[in-house]
Amino acid sequence: MRKAGLLQQLGNVGKDLKAGFNREKGIGPEDFRRAHYRELELQGKQADAPKWDQMMGAYPLGNRLKEAFGKASPERIQAEREMGIELAPSDKPIERIGQLGGALVNDIKEDGTRSFYWLLNALQASGSVINDEVIKRANRMAHGDGPLNLWGKSTVMNDLNPKAPLRAKNSQQAVAQGAAIKVDGKTRPAPNYSIAGTGDDAVYTKRNFTPGDLGWLAVPTGVAINSGLGLLTPFGGAEGYKAAIPSEEDPSKTDNVLGEVGLKYFMGRTGNLLPYDEFSKVRPDVSKDEYNRYQAFKYDKREDWNPLDGDMTILGGGIKTTDEGIHGPELQFLGRSLPVTTGGIPFMTSMLGGAAGTMTKTPIKGGIRGGIAGLVGGQVLGNLIEGERRRRNKEENERGYNKENNTLM
Repeated sequence: MRKAGLLQQLGNVGKDLKAGFNREKGIGPEDFRRAHYRELELQGKQADAPKWDQMMGAYPLGNRLKEAFGKASPERIQAEREMGIELAPSDKPIERIGQLGGALVNDIKEDGTRSFYWLLNALQASGSVINDEVIKRANRMAHGDGPLNLWGKSTVMNDLNPKAPLRAKNSQQAVAQGAAIKVDGKTRPAPNYSIAGTGDDAVYTKRNFTPGDLGWLAVPTGVAINSGLGLLTPFGGAEGYKAAIPSEEDPSKTDNVLGEVGLKYFMGRTGNLLPYDEFSKVRPDVSKDEYNRYQAFKYDKREDWNPLDGDMTILGGGIKTTDEGIHGPELQFLGRSLPVTTGGIPFMTSMLGGAAGTMTKTPIKGGIRGGIAGLVGGQVLGNLIEGERRRRNKEENERGYNKENNTLM
């Protein structure tokens, strides 16, 4: 009897696990994306958001784990319940475990977690995500969820009655105000407008700022990173480097400007370092020994998590740092080198300038102006620091200074 009872319990556990797993495996990424949009609607927010928020909101495995640990918002739980894709209740723990197992399988099958790597696998993309997040926090700190919130929306008022919101039932007036358009005889919200709520009493809302305008806020930081990576040189390689498509006569130049621009813009490709004899003509501050040590550092894939020795190599060379390369302090990310002085400083100053600008009463204009001012100031400061570093390095090399043992040769 006891054995039969135990077998029955195990059978019930298996059934619950299978039920949860089968329920979850049929849910696709688009279902979670729709749930995220509905969550935002219930919160009175618009669908547009910074890139990181969009990714996290539609991340199936992450959202399932948040629900399991009680961290999901009430609006998210309601949205999933409305769609019939909610997590099993807490009094069905075995079914929940089955669902989480299905979520893990789906994540592997749909490349859910790997998509974050695809989002962040270039310095430009990572920089854009960081810039978005800093700007969002600065803007929200200054303006909350009011009409100057960059990713917010505001209720549209009825021109015929300025004290009343424009409602879904006022379709003719909505068309007259430009909040709606007629499509196949049906009234639809116009671009940048939406309807919050359901039924005739739902109100029209409008984005505070269009996605096209928001995109300009990423330009200064994008220029800073691309310039630091050496991608803004359409006629050849950056100083001391070959062109991406080198000329036979002069490898630092290119005969194919369109191809050079295309490789740098679409592929992020830059040429390799020139041979030292050619490199030293434009970079006399770098000795042959420094050049060779930098080449060795660049291609060394051995793990080194100790920052105290001046260099770090993490994840098989995916991330590398040095405090004294041929560009001074430097970050290498998936083979792309970003000098701290001429790339990192302009990125930080343009980002902070842009964030400060979005805290003003004209967030878009202020953000663009602040970003450009920060970019110019950061580039001037970074180049001054790098110029001084090169000057000192050149003098030390001319005097025969040996950096290995801090002595004059």
